[in-house]
Amino acid sequence: MTPTRLATQPSRSFKLLPWPPNRGKQASSLSIGTSRPGAAASDRSPHLLSVADDGRDAAGGEGAGRGGEPVHGAGAAGAGAPGRGARAPGEPLGPAKSARLHAANPVYAKIPVLLLPDGRAICESAVIVQYVDDVARSTSGAGGEDYGLLLPEDPYERAMHRFWTAYIDDKFWPALDAVSLGPTPPARAQAAAHTRAALRLLEEAFRDRSGGAAFFSGRDAAPGLLDLALGCFLPALWACERLHGGLSLVDASATPLLDGWSRRFAAHPAATRVLPDTDKVVRFTRFLQAKFGVDDVTK
Repeated sequence: MTPTRLATQPSRSFKLLPWPPNRGKQASSLSIGTSRPGAAASDRSPHLLSVADDGRDAAGGEGAGRGGEPVHGAGAAGAGAPGRGARAPGEPLGPAKSARLHAANPVYAKIPVLLLPDGRAICESAVIVQYVDDVARSTSGAGGEDYGLLLPEDPYERAMHRFWTAYIDDKFWPALDAVSLGPTPPARAQAAAHTRAALRLLEEAFRDRSGGAAFFSGRDAAPGLLDLALGCFLPALWACERLHGGLSLVDASATPLLDGWSRRFAAHPAATRVLPDTDKVVRFTRFLQAKFGVDDVTK
C-alpha cells in the first residue's frame, strides 16, 4: 500500500486528507474522496464531509468539544485560534451545523460523513474506514495488485482489531481528554491514572496483534485500522504531556513497545502529511481550557 493510495478503480478513489485540527474521533485522520457537490455524475467519487468543506460542517465535528459539544474556532485556520465560522470571544460555545450535514447524518449530525455517488451516506469514522477496507478487498485481486488492506485477513484477528479500535474510542480517548479538561486537579490526576492503565493494555495489544512487526497491522511497511485509531490521538497525547510538565504517558520504560510504535507511526510518510503540529494542539487545548473554565492545570 502506498501512503496515500488505498484502493483504486476508474470510478472510485480513496486518499488521505488532513486530520481535523479539532478533537475529532480516532479515525478522522483517514478522510476519503476528492469530488465535490456539483461535479459531473460521471466524475463523482465518494466524498467526505470534513473540516475541508466549510466551517459549519467542521463545527459539528465528532467530539469537537467537551462532552461532544462543537467548538467554534476549530476550523481549518488552525487549532487554538478562531477560524472560519468562529464565534466572537465571550460568545457561548454551540453548534452551527449546516443543513447539508443534518441531511447526511440526521442521527448524530456530526462529521465525518462519507457521501457515496448515489446519494447514500456512511457515518462514523471507524465505520467509514472499514468501508474503505471492504471496497479494497473487493477490488484488490482484480489486477493482481496488493493495496495493503487495513484489516487482517484472519477473521479472528479482524475481530480483535475492531475490538481494540472500539476500546481506544470508548475508553482511552475519554481518559486522555480528561487529563487536560478535567474540572479539578483530583479529576485530572485520576484521568492520568486511567490513561496509563489504558496504555498498558494497549501495550499488550500491540505485542499480541503486531506479531513483532512495526505496526499493529502486523506489517513493517504499512499501518492498518488499529494504527490509525490510536495514531490520530498522538498529537493530543504529546500536547497533554507538554501542558503538564513532567507527565509521561508513553515512554521507553512504561510502554516500550508503544514508544517505538509511536515514533514509527509519526515518521511514516502518510502520517507526516496529516498529523497536526503539537504546538497547535497545545494552543487549541489551552483555548478549550479557557472556554470551559478549567482551573490551573499545573496543579
